[in-house]
Amino acid sequence: MSFVRKPRPYSSGLNSSGLNAAGLGPATPTPSKPTRQRAPKRDARSTPRQPRSSWATAVTTLALLGMLLISIVGVSGLANQAWQAAQFRAAAAGISDVVR
Repeated sequence: MSFVRKPRPYSSGLNSSGLNAAGLGPATPTPSKPTRQRAPKRDARSTPRQPRSSWATAVTTLALLGMLLISIVGVSGLANQAWQAAQFRAAAAGISDVVR
């Protein structure tokens, strides 16, 4: 008794006898159907490019909004520091006038 698994003719492309049409040697598998040719690609300039996915657009938008928020906070912080420095200079000038 053999424990080697034998190929089944219907799963391997062989006919039921396992021989080719002439009865000589192993059967050759029948050629598969020809694949359908694709239509030629359209010119990229002729059709507008759509975003690939909506989540990518959302992530990009959130990143831009985050950069805008960081920029606004940074500029307002610099403006606040400049304003405080100007107030300090004015106060120092007033004190130096009083001391004279």
